[in-house]
Amino acid sequence: MNHAACYKQGYPRPRFVRESFVDLNGEWEFAFADKEMGIKSSFHKGAKLPLTIRVPYAYNTPASGINAKTDYAEVWYKKTFDYDLPLNRRLLVNFDGADYFTDVWLNGEHIGSHEGGYTRFTFDITHALKPMGNELVVCCRDPFDPAYPRGKQRHLDHNTGCFYLPTVGIWKSVWLEETATNYLLDVYPEIRYEDCSAILHYSVNEAVLSDNLYFTAKAYFMGEYVTEVSGRVVAPEGKILLDLENRKQQLPMKPWSAGNSKQFFDIVYELKKGEKTIDVVGSYLGLVDYKADKNRLLINYLPATYLRMVLAQGYYPESGLTGSEDALLKDVQLIKDMGFNGVRMHQKIDDDRFYYFCDMIGLYAWCEMPSPYVTDDRTMSAFTKEWQEIVRQHRGFISTMAFVPFNESWGALQVLENKRQQAFITSAYWLTKSLVPERLVVGNDGWEHTETDLLTVHDYVSSGESLHEAYSDVEGFARGERVKDLYTRTAFADGWEYKGQPIIVSEFGGVKYSPDLESWGYGNAAKTPEELYERTKALVQGITANKKLAGYCLTQFTDVYQEKNGLLCEDRTPKLPIEKIKEINSLY
Repeated sequence: MNHAACYKQGYPRPRFVRESFVDLNGEWEFAFADKEMGIKSSFHKGAKLPLTIRVPYAYNTPASGINAKTDYAEVWYKKTFDYDLPLNRRLLVNFDGADYFTDVWLNGEHIGSHEGGYTRFTFDITHALKPMGNELVVCCRDPFDPAYPRGKQRHLDHNTGCFYLPTVGIWKSVWLEETATNYLLDVYPEIRYEDCSAILHYSVNEAVLSDNLYFTAKAYFMGEYVTEVSGRVVAPEGKILLDLENRKQQLPMKPWSAGNSKQFFDIVYELKKGEKTIDVVGSYLGLVDYKADKNRLLINYLPATYLRMVLAQGYYPESGLTGSEDALLKDVQLIKDMGFNGVRMHQKIDDDRFYYFCDMIGLYAWCEMPSPYVTDDRTMSAFTKEWQEIVRQHRGFISTMAFVPFNESWGALQVLENKRQQAFITSAYWLTKSLVPERLVVGNDGWEHTETDLLTVHDYVSSGESLHEAYSDVEGFARGERVKDLYTRTAFADGWEYKGQPIIVSEFGGVKYSPDLESWGYGNAAKTPEELYERTKALVQGITANKKLAGYCLTQFTDVYQEKNGLLCEDRTPKLPIEKIKEINSLY
């Protein structure tokens, strides 16, 4: 597999890579305790915790070494480490994901707090650091409250339907990195495909005119130097234009696509103070454009290859939501080998390396917000804050075609007729467009759309013939003139109408094949692998026969706990030969 030049195995942030990296995963001290008890017991000041856990795995998974089955709303962690920091350097601690309210102390000093379960957060710990015996203490609290974004994590005391084990506490990597006093916080490459260029939006931790700082970006293509650009840093945020025409090649424009994923640019970002380079970050970017043009999906201004996605939920039998780097790579490669050209990561923001592998292997990805399940002021505040963080952290991945703030009206269950909830979903659409204007946004995936770039439909009818009949007049369905199928709901919320967007059936299928009688799938269970193949094939044929549809997303990649309707078992054992699944995906 090809890699970006900056790729480092085991490094958690593959799109923004520094040489400095200290992995804090592994054994930590651990305790179950509410905050009042934890503070009284001096946990935050480094008191010994009674248990041992393997970070970054949730306590209710076998991989954690604890595998407790009782739900706990609060957990504590402690890690001891040494770090002799050179003069005029800073040390940062990164948490790639901790659910939900997190407080961090170092050597008894409160370092900071974070709200949200799905985004990376970073604290500068320089002021509290000592050379030996540093005690890093973390407290995570999960309110089990449906007002906050939860995704598929149940908030009840038992699994039900398509809702599974909660994930409380640290569930992604924890790591240290060393920087200069001034350093880059982020660089977002806004791709301007029509100009063969990128606007680099950069931010630095501290910047005033007197600092004499300069930002430089150098571009390489397949190891060959292409160009560079540099400019004076006069504020904490700035932007600069990078021309990506490679004039050393016969065809100077090098667009990325799922079928040509090797065509990306390696980028080196530098921050200089006068003539001295003080920060170096490795990255990459790709020239790609996603557009909805009337009823067509365009990729790089050309009618797209028919979109054949699979729905994935990113759960693993031994580790819950946490996938190892090898497991993430295996999943992306399996999806590609099965003949899909896209993946909809459902109700989860996965490890950055999952999206990196999509970039490298060539797989279009949809980034979907984990849902809350009620609508109140807390919901709107928490949702909006975390969704902004998610979009900012993932908008640089080349393969991310679409951002999806809502799914099936979860978090806005009365959106069909409720104007306040319609405004909530519509505001999320426009907020997303303001943060990442060059990507598609699906406001409310599945039904009851307001503002949206794609009209997406969820339909779990069990017959391929019925599925074909339901969308034989797909534009009529979109306009609300006929709802043949009782397995879905109206395409648009009251007061909203179809504007000719591309139409994708973004959930269907879900045929169960499993000896587990307590599990479930959609429709009657298949009794043999042959029946699973024929049923799935007929459903895909029912979709692809409608030539006005722009694509589909088949449910689903793997079984997940009690939901046994995957093409693969939870351990990724195929229920059908991979070649047979690929054959189904070649029907269009």
